[in-house]
Amino acid sequence: MFEFIKNKKDTEGSDSPEIAQRLQNEAEELNDNDEPKKALKHCLRAYDIYTALYAEDSEKYKPFIASCCDVLGSIYNKLDKYDESYTYHNIAQEMYTELSAGGNAEYRELLADQYSNIGDTFFFKGNYEAAEENYKKSLEIYTELSESDYAKYAEDVAYCYDCLAKAYSGKEDYTSSIETYEKVISIYEGLASDKIYDSPDDKEIEYHDNLASAYSDIGYIYSCVKDFEDAEKYYLKAAEIYRVLTRIDAYEYSYELSVQYEDLAALYEDMGKPELVSEYEKKAKKLGV
Repeated sequence: MFEFIKNKKDTEGSDSPEIAQRLQNEAEELNDNDEPKKALKHCLRAYDIYTALYAEDSEKYKPFIASCCDVLGSIYNKLDKYDESYTYHNIAQEMYTELSAGGNAEYRELLADQYSNIGDTFFFKGNYEAAEENYKKSLEIYTELSESDYAKYAEDVAYCYDCLAKAYSGKEDYTSSIETYEKVISIYEGLASDKIYDSPDDKEIEYHDNLASAYSDIGYIYSCVKDFEDAEKYYLKAAEIYRVLTRIDAYEYSYELSVQYEDLAALYEDMGKPELVSEYEKKAKKLGV
């Protein structure tokens, strides 16, 4: 897959790895700030420098170019260019496979991330089978890593399950989706604590945010299979968490709470409960977002 890198002519021989790293860092920042077109120019420039260096010393620069390919894949993903995203994430995946052969945990993490990223490229193209396959590879690695350090990797395992659940949903395999969301919920219920009600820190807020999202997602799946009682139960659980988070940060979470109210209103419409439809529509409107 990355044989072409070795054959690329060095057109930027005077450039240094420090310049490439600076350009890559700038590209990541631009991409995070939703400026992927500008990010792409910076990252392709970094990639040109790294490929020239890689041609001279592949072992030394393999980690650098793998990282750069990962960033390029993320940028192309944000540009909705999923074939290009796949190409670069796949190069990174092959390189991290080689780099992690000795059992290096850091490279194993990066390899797991590439499988997840590749899964995303297939997911957004509607190839849910291929997405599922790659998400499972990512999950396998993070599950293995979590056996020796659960606290460090629990969120990564939960994220893999969350991706899998969405892939199952895309395939309309709602039974598997529900079973997988239950695993996500189990992990975050274990991580979240009652600190959210008195002295929440950023991590505690993140746990509850992710838990609320999982409640909302499984609620939606239950609504798809016309299990309205379970859908209501989980939508209400999500709404309760978002109410708490809105008191902590109204700007950040008012929108999420309003969406939850709108979902509840739509659910009550399906359940034939017009008084509750009206109640939750008013609650959503009151938030003004």
